[in-house]
Amino acid sequence: MLTQLYPMVQFKKDTWEIDEFECASAFLLIGGERAMLIDCGIGIGDLRGAVGRITDKPLVVVVTHNHGDHTGNIRQFREIWMSPKDSAGAQMPWDVAQRRGYARMIAERQKGIYPYDPETDIREYGADEPMPVIHDVSDGQRFDLGGGRVVVAMECPGHTEGELVLLDEASRTLFCGDALNYNLLFGAPGSTSIERAVKGLEWMRDARGQYDGIFNGHHDFRPLGAPLADDCLPNAIELCHQLLDGTYSLAPTPDFLKPPLPPMTMVQKGRNYVGFDKDRIFE
Repeated sequence: MLTQLYPMVQFKKDTWEIDEFECASAFLLIGGERAMLIDCGIGIGDLRGAVGRITDKPLVVVVTHNHGDHTGNIRQFREIWMSPKDSAGAQMPWDVAQRRGYARMIAERQKGIYPYDPETDIREYGADEPMPVIHDVSDGQRFDLGGGRVVVAMECPGHTEGELVLLDEASRTLFCGDALNYNLLFGAPGSTSIERAVKGLEWMRDARGQYDGIFNGHHDFRPLGAPLADDCLPNAIELCHQLLDGTYSLAPTPDFLKPPLPPMTMVQKGRNYVGFDKDRIFE
């Protein structure tokens, strides 16, 4: 039987963070009539079964972007929602070798011992688990979960063309996938220019009155169930403006981003790093 032993915490009423063994985070929001799952990790264990232990309400699954560490368990679900800018032609999920390799990298980096077996809990999907139907999410789309709980999806291109952030009005929480974290990788394939990416970050800053905390799709730079610290967003915006103004200084690549991850040119402020391609700073 696949593991369901994910660390998880209810950090606000009917609002859960599910930790996929430090590889990625999924979030479960329970409304009066429906529940929403945000992201699906790299595909370790039985995520759907773990969700079912918390709620039996009909589930809306929204994927913030098309990377394999957020789409790994989508084949456990019949339908998902994501931006059409990310769903077209994307490889989702990664194959079993890629998923095992990513999990091994995280375990070695974190020096962790986890309650899963990579040979059985990270597996090939069977014919009885086809790709889900993928529904398009439009900018500003509202998902009504019932009982006064509405989640608004907004496009925030940068990390990918179709990156989504989701504002949960009821809990005053912003879920941002990889649109914001302490190691923003804007130089990777599929990402946008810095000029476009900073607009999304500035939108998050300007919307500050609508939420009390920002939760990204990994908790390696924050405790499980706690938001990103207040320095993360302004530092990221400042680094982007340094790149746009030409006032930046290069920084060495931190250990947590070294091989097997591809090399990337970096800038740094405090705990924040931004990776970039010098030929893709501007549109």
